[in-house]
Amino acid sequence: MKKVSGIILFLFMIFCFSCKEKQEATFHTQIITQQLLNETEMFHSDGVDTYKINYKSDGLRIEGFIARPTQYKPTTKLPAIIYCRGGNQSFGAISDYQLKIMNRLATKGFVVLASQLRGNMHSEGVDAFGGKEVNDILKLIDIAQDLDFVDANNIHVFGISRGGMNTYQVSKLSDGINSIAIVGSPTSLFSLANFRPKMYTKVMQPLIGDSLTKRKEYEERSAIFWYHKLNEPTLILHGSEDSKVEVKEAQRLIDSFTRSNKKDFQFKIFEGGNHSLSNFEEERNELISNWFKKNNK
Repeated sequence: MKKVSGIILFLFMIFCFSCKEKQEATFHTQIITQQLLNETEMFHSDGVDTYKINYKSDGLRIEGFIARPTQYKPTTKLPAIIYCRGGNQSFGAISDYQLKIMNRLATKGFVVLASQLRGNMHSEGVDAFGGKEVNDILKLIDIAQDLDFVDANNIHVFGISRGGMNTYQVSKLSDGINSIAIVGSPTSLFSLANFRPKMYTKVMQPLIGDSLTKRKEYEERSAIFWYHKLNEPTLILHGSEDSKVEVKEAQRLIDSFTRSNKKDFQFKIFEGGNHSLSNFEEERNELISNWFKKNNK
């Protein structure tokens, strides 16, 4: 009986060890876990392998995603896009809609990475709406640069809404990216607060502080104050019917670029376009993917 019990215990230990080995077999040492979502209930596009990952950023466990073309040659490294989500805290967290955007871009020959950011139901930490959670995006860039299937010389950043604000911040902070693309993003939180008072009282004030005593923090989140530090080629897309971020937010930055003779930027204002330009989805995705391809090395 003891012999049988010993065999069972031995087999159980082998099983546990195998599970541990399987769990630790990730794309990168900084990725804690990864799960292929193709056969789950989450959105999946044919021709793309979509992975949910957990990785460490500033000691916090952060959830993210990687979308990679299924038919890629192991000897070929692909350009990457870091996708920056919108919303705040758990609102706007990456789900089917954002995964659809990521997968569509992946079908155009990119590896697409995204972070849920810290401070929500998926990740540890506190969301500061343009504060230290930007490190969660910078950490993804570090990871992307080391992935076997990513071309470290061709990494781009794309964000919608709050994600555009974060994209501008990443452009200012990182030298490891080629170009950026922004959709429906605020360029001044002061203007956004005036346009959407509830956004100020329910999001900005609780997460950042009031705009008088924390003026510096608001400026650090407002690209219009440091547009001269946006050195990468920049694509700005905005809808004329954006009900969340006024089109003049984009126009103000476009005018600043023009006055400063910035050469490597393009823009388009979509007549009738909504906040995320979902009513111009195909054209939006085509403009962004072509912009990044144009700025590959």
